[in-house]
Amino acid sequence: MSTRPTRNDSHPKSTDLRRKKDVKSPATSRLIESFWPAIASISMLGLGLYRAFDLRWISDDAFITLRYVKNFVEGKGLVYNVGERVEGYTHFLWLLLLAAVQWLGFDPADASIMLGILCYAGVLGLLLRISFVEHAKNPRVIWLPVAAGLFAMNYDSAIWASVGLETSFFTMLIMTAFYLWFYSKYPEQKRLLLTGLVLASLCLTRPDGVLFPVTAIALLSVRGLMRRQPVTAIFRQVGLLLVPSIVIGIPYLLWKYSYYGDILPLTYYAKSADHNYFGQGFFYIWLYFRVYFTSAIALIAATWLILRGRSNDGEEGQSKADRGSSSITALITILVYLIVFVAKTGGDFMFARFMIPVVPFIGFVIERGLARLPAKVLRYRTGIAVLLLASVIMENKLRDPIFIHHNEIGEERGNWDRVGGGLTRGIADERWVYYRGRFVSTDMQRHGSMEVYITAAKYIQPFFQGLPITVAVPGASNMTAYYGDFRTCINEYGLTDSFVAHQPIEARARIGHEKRATEEYLMKRGANLELLPVMGPLPEQQSYVLMAIWVPNLGLWQVFRMMTYDKALMNQLAARFEAAGAKVVLPRYEYIIPDFVQRLMPTLPLAAVEANYEGFRKLYFDRYPDTAMEHRFEARIAELKRDSVAHAS
Repeated sequence: MSTRPTRNDSHPKSTDLRRKKDVKSPATSRLIESFWPAIASISMLGLGLYRAFDLRWISDDAFITLRYVKNFVEGKGLVYNVGERVEGYTHFLWLLLLAAVQWLGFDPADASIMLGILCYAGVLGLLLRISFVEHAKNPRVIWLPVAAGLFAMNYDSAIWASVGLETSFFTMLIMTAFYLWFYSKYPEQKRLLLTGLVLASLCLTRPDGVLFPVTAIALLSVRGLMRRQPVTAIFRQVGLLLVPSIVIGIPYLLWKYSYYGDILPLTYYAKSADHNYFGQGFFYIWLYFRVYFTSAIALIAATWLILRGRSNDGEEGQSKADRGSSSITALITILVYLIVFVAKTGGDFMFARFMIPVVPFIGFVIERGLARLPAKVLRYRTGIAVLLLASVIMENKLRDPIFIHHNEIGEERGNWDRVGGGLTRGIADERWVYYRGRFVSTDMQRHGSMEVYITAAKYIQPFFQGLPITVAVPGASNMTAYYGDFRTCINEYGLTDSFVAHQPIEARARIGHEKRATEEYLMKRGANLELLPVMGPLPEQQSYVLMAIWVPNLGLWQVFRMMTYDKALMNQLAARFEAAGAKVVLPRYEYIIPDFVQRLMPTLPLAAVEANYEGFRKLYFDRYPDTAMEHRFEARIAELKRDSVAHAS
């Protein structure tokens, strides 16, 4: 019986090649497995930090907090204006952190930017760690840190990494609590206490942080009921989770009420958060997913895969039974936060700001959804992940047309500035507002508003230092209030003013801009000046209420409107300007009024004379009566009225 030669026997050369290949493949695989996690982690962290640092900036609203920090560190109390106890900030823990860095000698504005970026790096680090732990359940497939990649490549995540506000810090605390419960190796009792401590910190960082411990308590209770635990055991677990909030929260609330006279911050009332604004809130959410539409599609697909109940990564094992499902928890957290907070309050006028806290959860759910793909599709998940990450780059390029348009002469303008809030309903690309080069200085260089306003404020600060002046501060001017260091500042939108914040809302409009101090109220508060924008050439026909200070290193004017004239204050300012050789337009009515009466009044019609007299009366005569001068106005008005009657007859 003859034997048939095998393929290996008949092809010895092929056999050697296969053997070499078989020997080489495991080594190559081990090499990839050894270095790929480090390469991927460094790449994600490097990309995210590079973008966050490159896009670093500080928001105008951050300077409200910085003024509180300055007064607190100087021993004047946790106040915006000395002697006025109002809570015009929403992030107590973040404020204390900035106060600590200022106390240590660092500039709080710069520190707020860098601390935000460090917290952003912390979020990325936690996402990478969570992804790695999940991958360890099924190490046979390549590790894909999709959640970290989506967060690192998301333009608005990088935008809100710095900003000077608590956004990154708040997001990092949320992810820390999530990590501690689902991915730390602590025993349950310690995990409950540590997670509860972070959840308590969330509440101290922002009022809406209370949603997260409430959600955690609900999920913990449901888990206990599903496991048929005794009610006493469930109460014990919930109690351990709440211990830090009780120990820290009750004393904090008692102090807060005794110090400020209220539990909620003024911004809650100023932004009408006690009213439902679901229409605008859902639009805010929709606008975010309109920009990041691939994330929206991937989130829906991942949710469907997760709810199917299948898993290729072992998540349905002991970990889920012991701690609950991390994927379901992330999904519920997203829904609760977006509906109960973002949609209810109407979102924000700053694009994506209130979405950032749950963006890591969105990436996490998408990553877990990829792990749950059907077996026949699972082999393509690397390609799907790469396609998903690449789509974020495309989304970033499509983002600008949603927010920016060009006018008839080719200048960039925000879509939110159009009638009715424009295509974005008043939601703005806040960084673009302050950092686009809209000003041209004397050296013909373009500068953004933030740089120009800070430079101007620092220049004028010595002239106002120590003077008992009250300045009304409109929107987008908080940096001037901070660096100008005026004795008393009145935020016209009520963010630091209790009376304005508690006014009834007349009509829903742009969030945070629906209530504004009236002229009557500002006059009652004794506002001397109202802050106006920095501008180039002054109007040829200058108003008598205009005060302007030339900022030589910019070649621009910092402008104010006179509201309540104080003769002694103006004399002091005039002396300081003269001593410094400063170029100013300074209305001093004891000189302006006689000149007006002598030169201009004889040439003006009745309506103009009456209007000017009324203005001078409010600004000057009501406080500094001048019978002789007022008589000349009244005589001229009477004369013009007689002439008008005679001409008519």
